[in-house]
Amino acid sequence: MPEHDTADPALREQLVDTICDLLPLVLKREVTGATADTTLMEALGMSSTTGLELVLELEERLAVEISVEDLGRDDFGTVGSLADYVAGNLLPEA
Repeated sequence: MPEHDTADPALREQLVDTICDLLPLVLKREVTGATADTTLMEALGMSSTTGLELVLELEERLAVEISVEDLGRDDFGTVGSLADYVAGNLLPEA
């Protein structure tokens, strides 16, 4: 099996679930049926501002710090791509 540079699948799954849980809060409307393949900008109309808000909410919900230095528009492609970015950019606890 090829080596992926993503975090372990359990962490990614937890991130996908948490992102989906937070979408209604951040978008201030009901969001149903979101999955790892749901596009954030296209399907959900997320802006870069709500994207950053989502990352901040994620940090709070999971009590982690996420490096946003390299966070780009592409990382907000889908719920899964955002989960991949977060999994690979968690900062060690201070």
